[in-house]
Amino acid sequence: MVNIDSVSFGEINIDGKTYYSDMIVWWDGKVEFISKNHIFGMDQFAKLMQKEPKIIVIGTGEQGSVKILPEVEQVCSDKGIKLYSDPTQKAADFFNGLVMQGKKVAGYFHVTG
Repeated sequence: MVNIDSVSFGEINIDGKTYYSDMIVWWDGKVEFISKNHIFGMDQFAKLMQKEPKIIVIGTGEQGSVKILPEVEQVCSDKGIKLYSDPTQKAADFFNGLVMQGKKVAGYFHVTG
């Protein structure tokens, strides 16, 4: 079971390994590097949909600087996918709770601003 151990400015620790990049984390433990971006649009959404999660958690950065485009929110609503966003530390805690409950969740975590 995957666990986000900690988040601090510029880094995220997942299952004991520290990454210095924004990351995608899936409920099954797969992690993937992604480019830093302050916009979460359809390209980012499509990447998360590779494994057809039921819930998407977006960590918007330490100060919540990532903007989620309205079309992403609309598509999630249309497809019945729950979308949750919050500053990254809080989002990581929420993600961990969902994984512990056995939920099919994908997380997109921005580790700066």
